[in-house]
Amino acid sequence: QAAGRNASIVYSDVDVRHFQQQSAGNDGRRAVRCSITLRPIRATDRDFLFDVFCGTRTELTEALDLPDVQKEQLMSIQFQAQEHAYRKQYPNADFDLLLVDEKPVGHFYAQRGPDNFVLIDIALLPEQRNRGTGAIMVRQLLAEARAAGKPISAHVRKDNPAWRLWERLGFRIVGDDGVYYAIELPAENTDGDR
Repeated sequence: QAAGRNASIVYSDVDVRHFQQQSAGNDGRRAVRCSITLRPIRATDRDFLFDVFCGTRTELTEALDLPDVQKEQLMSIQFQAQEHAYRKQYPNADFDLLLVDEKPVGHFYAQRGPDNFVLIDIALLPEQRNRGTGAIMVRQLLAEARAAGKPISAHVRKDNPAWRLWERLGFRIVGDDGVYYAIELPAENTDGDR
């Protein structure tokens, strides 16, 4: 962690959807109370962060006609390049491990700058997605931005299912490079779902 926050932040007693064995008439979801913690990333988290990175790219790696060793080497190069680029572009950001009930489930990278907030990246292990954890963290960042009177910007892949969440929260597209949308939520709109 470069110049970001040095201490953990804990959000206690939040509702996150938990998946159970499905049965007739049950979609397998129920709300459970848990704590969500953002902890500054440590060098010892590298292997876990690499697993999260790879988990967000399974369709890509499955489509490559390469031996597994070469796929892993390619993913490692891409992972290192992304981490380097994020830290270079956002030297004062918070690069945090995301934990649910003290278990690592993903990462949350955000810059809380003097002019705006930037959600740099949020990624969860595949088995941790669609439980509401990501939405809780985005809404928390929205609340922080609202309290500070700052807009929030981010980039989201055009094919990312999470784009529906961004739309519901009021983000608007301000750029399109063909792969990613540049999105923004002005300061006056950082009050959550529309």
